[in-house]
Amino acid sequence: MWGSSYDRAKGTGYNDGTMGGMLGAVDHNRQKQEREAASNAAVHDEAERRRKARKSAKDDDNAKVICTELHRQGLMSRADYALGADYARKHLTERHYRGYHAWALAAVRHMRRSKRATAFWRILAQARADHIAYLYGDTARRNRFGALLCAVGYPACYLIGSLIGEPDWRSLYRTSED
Repeated sequence: MWGSSYDRAKGTGYNDGTMGGMLGAVDHNRQKQEREAASNAAVHDEAERRRKARKSAKDDDNAKVICTELHRQGLMSRADYALGADYARKHLTERHYRGYHAWALAAVRHMRRSKRATAFWRILAQARADHIAYLYGDTARRNRFGALLCAVGYPACYLIGSLIGEPDWRSLYRTSED
């Protein structure tokens, strides 16, 4: 009789005044704390993973400085921006980015001061975006000028990137307090 009462009370985690109930309550509370700690750790790990993914995605997106500036100014659609970022992530190397940043950082600084410069770079960036959309299957957006820009621009950026060090594109996004 005592054995079944002990087991029953220990299994419920309810302290009914018996030895089994007291031990069951202690075990139950300890197991509950362990489950909560594991759950909290999993939630924390997931939040940290998402934060790192957002930071990495933001870094990847900001690496495309001209498109980022156009998107910031509302002159490039989110869909074109995201498609260009995806294409660059899959097809371009760090050397391409390094060569691109060598000249694009100055272009963005000029875009921030001049509407004409912004309009010029918007034409080029939109042609490239149309070509990338075509490569992803949107046949209505075929753009031969964009194809020419990519055919000439990517090798040129790669060549420049092999000749220079890493420019700091993050300087475009720092405030004066940094």
